[in-house]
Amino acid sequence: MTAPSSLSFRMMLLIAAFCASLAGCATAPQTSADAGAPVPVAATTAAGNGSFTLDLATYDGGRFSFEEVRGKKHLLVAFWATWCDPCKVELKELAALYDRYRDKIEFVAVSTDAEESMDRVRSFVIENSIPFPVLVDPSKKQVGALLPGGDTVPYSLLVLRDGAVFSSHTGYEPGDEERIARELDELSVK
Repeated sequence: MTAPSSLSFRMMLLIAAFCASLAGCATAPQTSADAGAPVPVAATTAAGNGSFTLDLATYDGGRFSFEEVRGKKHLLVAFWATWCDPCKVELKELAALYDRYRDKIEFVAVSTDAEESMDRVRSFVIENSIPFPVLVDPSKKQVGALLPGGDTVPYSLLVLRDGAVFSSHTGYEPGDEERIARELDELSVK
């Protein structure tokens, strides 16, 4: 058998790159928690005081603002999209962890889906009984400022009750829920 031609090899690389881009996530989770200090996140600060802000509508017409829990609870924010399979797996895992931490840590999911996908967002949330608020930003005004590159999912932030970002993670792989649970355990005693 002869070696693949240069053209077919390039075509295989192009197809592989295209498939990887459709997955919408990193192949290995990246964490900033290892540094041990709060992580500055671009465009998430309020009026120069370094505090995290988030104020978005929920998929069902309500509203969530970090100001409602500031000073009372830490916050886990999971950015996701209906087209992202790793995102959906992560949300299901977070739903399984929610009751264990809900008294000290507020969970929210933020959909990065466009307006025309809101029915899919609603269907996923209802079918999977996601117990925490699911926020939407079809205009991507806040999401674009919070996400690396403006659209990287899955992506999550852990925010301390004072608004300092404790950690951020890009990507999701099976087993990451154990790392998340360890970080949530650590925050639960703070």
